[in-house]
Amino acid sequence: MNPITSTEGYAGHHAQAAYSRWAPVYDLLFDLPFHPGRLAAARAAAEAAGPGGEILVIGVGTGLELPLLPADVRATGVDISAPMLRAARLRVERGALAQVKALMVMDACALEFPDAAFDAALAPYVMSVLPQPERALDEAWRVLRPGGTLIVMNHFSAARGVRRTVERGMAGAARWLGWRPDFPYSAIGDWLAARPDARLVARRELPPLKLFTLLRIDKAAACRDARAATLATPRDASYISDAASRRL
Repeated sequence: MNPITSTEGYAGHHAQAAYSRWAPVYDLLFDLPFHPGRLAAARAAAEAAGPGGEILVIGVGTGLELPLLPADVRATGVDISAPMLRAARLRVERGALAQVKALMVMDACALEFPDAAFDAALAPYVMSVLPQPERALDEAWRVLRPGGTLIVMNHFSAARGVRRTVERGMAGAARWLGWRPDFPYSAIGDWLAARPDARLVARRELPPLKLFTLLRIDKAAACRDARAATLATPRDASYISDAASRRL
């Protein structure tokens, strides 16, 4: 079994406390309703990474995406909640998920990986959880290799209608819930507009009720030869060996 590890030194915030509360019942409440989106996002990330590709799962939680990834990829999951990651570790062990290389406690806004370390980054249902989603996007982009792909699966608030009214009404409970029901697409769209090396190549609304949206964002392939140089360096050993002494 590959090491399932943790790192320290992350910045705590209200989402950490909220998801520590959710951890015991998270799968019961959030598995089936979110499954279509999880499956689509996992497939998109695996296709983008290719066989043997390195995938970073940001906000991996209890690891519901991990069994949906094929055995021929190498997945690293990070989350700010240690209780959620303990559940993910059990999932990996019980399912003998050899595609999972590491699970690490880490702030998505301050990733501890070197630049250009991953072929694909998958951010499932996490952007509306983060207090500074633009920083998390910057970090995901930094650790992607040239030609890599960022997959975002998230709920975005409606512009009008009954759903918009409900979302605005729930906004006051965002701190307790641990996510923003009124999270706008502009949080991603504005970041995209400021990134000349980012290209939105797919945007799909998914069930249930088209409440969730999958985005595929490709990173410009200029200097793609950097991938070969990166693969030739022993980068995996450096961060895994350092983290292996701090197991969950």
